[in-house]
Amino acid sequence: MLRALIFCCIALMIGARSASAEWHISPLVGLTLRGNTSIADSENATHNAHKNIGAAVALLGKGLVGVEGIFVFTPGFFQSSDVTVQTVTGSHTLTLMGNIVLTTPRRWTEYGLRPFVSGGFGLLRASVETERDVFTFRGNLAGFNLGAGAVGFFTPRTGVRFDLRYYSTLNRSDQGAVSIGPVHLSYMTLSAGVVFRR
Repeated sequence: MLRALIFCCIALMIGARSASAEWHISPLVGLTLRGNTSIADSENATHNAHKNIGAAVALLGKGLVGVEGIFVFTPGFFQSSDVTVQTVTGSHTLTLMGNIVLTTPRRWTEYGLRPFVSGGFGLLRASVETERDVFTFRGNLAGFNLGAGAVGFFTPRTGVRFDLRYYSTLNRSDQGAVSIGPVHLSYMTLSAGVVFRR
């Protein structure tokens, strides 16, 4: 599945490329919040806010359509801040998505914020470890994402990006005993970062 995702992203980027296209490379930091899952959840820990790091690479032209790849890593996603009830000793989620981007024409927003919406498909990976290895879960799940945000530039090459995004598994699947029923996972991210335009 990962190979197919990479192939699709490359094909989309080649198809979208033009003489006026530009790359946006954006390291991101933010929060992962409002999680919902059937995987082991210590004291509803996934519903709490957790810090994340990530990156987005987009190829945009002068027109309405572009493509992007997004990566987000959230350590401690299944862990509670209350150590007295903590049973999960290690956990994280990792997201890798390839998206289609719809944005305003560049000539409309050359000196202001350029809003966008984007969505696509990819991989959601979850990992959970508990005390005394009562159970362990490591799974790769097919997923999708939908989001919106804006990009603005201070200089011809440097700016900022803001992004609000929803991630979810495509369907529920049987991944083992740690899940109450078929596995599902969803959450939102709120991110911001610097944009380097090339």
